Order: sequence, then C-alpha cells, then structure tokens
Amino acid sequence: MRYYILLALIPLGAYAAAGMVSAMGVAGARRRISRRAAERDAAGRARVLALARLLPLAAGAAAAVLFASVYLRFEPRDTTEVPGVLLLASAFVTSLLLIAALARTAQSWRASARCTALLRQSGRRWLRGDGPEIWIVDTAYPVAAVTGLFRTRLLLSTRIVHGCTPGELEAVIRHEAAHVRRRDNLVRAIMRCLPDPLLLLTAGREFEAAWAAAAEEAADDEAAGPQAADRTELAAALVRVAGMAEGPPPRWMPALAFYEGTHLEHRVRRLLSAGSGASDATARMLTAAGLAAATGALLFTDPVSRQLHALMELAVRHLP
Repeated sequence: MRYYILLALIPLGAYAAAGMVSAMGVAGARRRISRRAAERDAAGRARVLALARLLPLAAGAAAAVLFASVYLRFEPRDTTEVPGVLLLASAFVTSLLLIAALARTAQSWRASARCTALLRQSGRRWLRGDGPEIWIVDTAYPVAAVTGLFRTRLLLSTRIVHGCTPGELEAVIRHEAAHVRRRDNLVRAIMRCLPDPLLLLTAGREFEAAWAAAAEEAADDEAAGPQAADRTELAAALVRVAGMAEGPPPRWMPALAFYEGTHLEHRVRRLLSAGSGASDATARMLTAAGLAAATGALLFTDPVSRQLHALMELAVRHLP
C-alpha cells in the first residue's frame, strides 16, 4: 500500500515544485518577456506570451511524468519509506490546483451546454460554401464568437447580420475564422482548464490578458491582410459592432468563446495604419522545441534516470 501512496505523492509533489519554481521565474522575468514580445508582430507576440503563460504548467507536467516513470522503473515494491511533511504539502498544493481546474472546467462545460441548448432551440445554421460552421442566433447583443475546441462553430447574432454592411459582415466572419485556424480557443482552454500554478500570481493573469489582446490583433491581421481597403473595412466593422453593444454579454455565452471587444481604439488604429511586418519567431520556436525534446529524451535514459531515482530517495528520506 505504501508503494502506491508514494506513487501518487511523488508526481504530485514534483508537479508543484517544478511548476511553482517555473512560475516564480516567469513572474520575475515578466518585464523582459513583455519587451521581447513587443518586438514581434501580433502573431509572434501571441506565441511568446502563450509560451510564457503555459511554461509553468508544462514544466510541472514534465516533472510529474519524469518522476513517476523513474519511480515505476526503480522503486522496489516492498518500500518502507515514509513521506515527509514537505512532500505531503507539495502534493496538497497540486491537489488544490487540480480541484480549482476541475471547477473551472465544470463552469465552462455548463456554459457550453447552455449555448448548445440555445442553438438547438432557436439557432439557424448558415450554409456557406467554405469557412467555419456558422450559426445565427436571435439576440439583441452583437455576438460574433467562436465556440468549441475541436468542432468549432462561429456564432453570429441577428443584430450583426442585419446591422452590418455585406463587406463588414464578411470582415467579421474572416476575423472569427482566423481564430479557428489559429486554435485560439484550444489555447484558452489549456490556460483555463488545467492546473496552472501561474494562476496563483498576478503575472499569470497579466500574461493571459496580454495574450488575448495579441490573439485578437493577430486575427485582425490575418482577416484583413495588408490591403488598406480590407483593413479599413474590418476597422469599420469593429466600430459598428461596438456601437451595438448595450450591457454585458449574454450569460449563455461559453466561457471559452472569443468575443472580446477589448482594446478597440488600439485595434482600429492598427488596422488603419500600415500592415504589420513578418516575424521570425517560428524558426526560434522550432529550435527551442527541438532542444526541449532532446533534453527530455536525455532525462529518460537509464543512467540519468538512476541518478534521479537516487536523488528522489535522498529527498524522501531526509527532507522534513
């Protein structure tokens, strides 16, 4: 029985330790990361901010998998080791993060269920030859939103369909379709529904807000392109839709939906200025991903794993 208790406690403790250390590191480097992100175009800035936001979560998950693997490979079944207070406390922190993540997931699921029920009752599918699946809903609030993770749908309210010019409506649809192609809803779901230690710090909320703003600008750029006429059309659509909004968004909107009208003035000014330049962030990201994969493969080799098991044994035996 003790073997299985430690099998649960060690990955949970490793998750908390690696996640919290990474979270404090990201929070400490917040200004530097923000400056580096500001040097890129909107799409590159969104990638940098998303990586910073999700780094503690990834570090914690990698540590949990690594130490669980080491434990299963080298720990004897008849172990008599007793977990210390520090390991128990770390595992408790991870358990709290998991409970909070489950609560956020349940909240998102309930909102999604309400939205799905509304679509079944009064939604009308707009059949188009291409692009995302579009549903029209009768609501006074100007809803233009992407919902769903893998089966994404674009929601449009009758207020927008009837209140925008044909060119503006197409610009709105292109913007929301850009969110679909970029998988922004999936990124938001990972931020919201997984046990993320960075959420405990102010920096986590700031990174998430900055990422959402960059994702909106990246979708603007993808939808409008470099042509001045298309960018002006989208800018006009943003202003018109913002003028329709009265009161808060409807309660049936899914929690993961992209429908923010934030930073409107800045977005309009960007669209009316020259098109954004390209970023070389992709090559750097691929290089970093390759290095991370190589490091991970090295950690799972037998010699390194044995050393990690010895370190784990010392920690369990001697830490308070």
